[in-house]
Amino acid sequence: MATADEQCDLVFDTVGGDALEAAVGSAPRVVSVAEEAEGVTYFVVQPNRAQLVELARLADAGELQPSIDSVFPLEDAGEAFARVAQRGKHGKVVLRVTDD
Repeated sequence: MATADEQCDLVFDTVGGDALEAAVGSAPRVVSVAEEAEGVTYFVVQPNRAQLVELARLADAGELQPSIDSVFPLEDAGEAFARVAQRGKHGKVVLRVTDD
């Protein structure tokens, strides 16, 4: 991910809203799957049954390795959401609901 003072060739938006608005003009090309906007290439992503079945198979087989940045217990949800907003993450922020 490029920071505000770095240049990039493409921004791929999956969030929309303020993030998409900020992305417009920051790169020669902005692509979004979240929403349409002026100056943005927008496309609709439709689920594909065969691909979803294959993903389920891979998950069941333990062959998918998600990249996890950090894990927070439910009672630290505020800290977890703050981490989501921070730059420099490497993977997903997970909110653990149970201690299992």
